[in-house]
Amino acid sequence: MSVGLPVTKQEIDSRSGDMARSFQRLAGDATTLKGYLDGATEEVLIELGYTSNEIAVLKTAISDLQQLLVTIGYGAEGLAAPKDFTVFLRQLWGVGAY
Repeated sequence: MSVGLPVTKQEIDSRSGDMARSFQRLAGDATTLKGYLDGATEEVLIELGYTSNEIAVLKTAISDLQQLLVTIGYGAEGLAAPKDFTVFLRQLWGVGAY
């Protein structure tokens, strides 16, 4: 008798398909948010309640995420040197921070 979910082709297909769709969705979301943040002035973001430091962290984190998911992820450019893409992202992800 086994415990838990059985490993099946359907389970593997479902999980891999879900991950692929998540990647696709995140790449689109990162591009959309980066486009907004690139066009938003610091004054506008401060009016929304951000500090200058928070704006810098947010813009850098989203830019890094967009670079990883879209620019590198879709092969538009390679990475010249190793880079930890989580330096700024860790400041955004809250609970479960690694």
